[in-house]
Amino acid sequence: MADIEDIQKRIVALCQQRAKAKNFTITPELSYIHLSEELGEVASQLSSKRMRPDLFDEENLKEEIVDVILEALILAHTCGVSLTTQIEKKLDVLLKRQSE
Repeated sequence: MADIEDIQKRIVALCQQRAKAKNFTITPELSYIHLSEELGEVASQLSSKRMRPDLFDEENLKEEIVDVILEALILAHTCGVSLTTQIEKKLDVLLKRQSE
């Protein structure tokens, strides 16, 4: 399996190709909007699971969760976030808190 930075490079390249073909620029704001939309789709599936089981689609839920992760990777890129560095820093903070 590829590491997170490799996955980020692949999804950003794909997204940039799509943006170029449609003549627009990927901005942090646009990326955030897409991330919010994907989170809404996860919320919809989770809500359906409890309130409308006949509408729940487990495979779609899995796809939407992956869409959230990919959109978060694009947002991180547009904001100049070094994923490996920031994830390691955050994990260190969480581990330190847990041991206190």
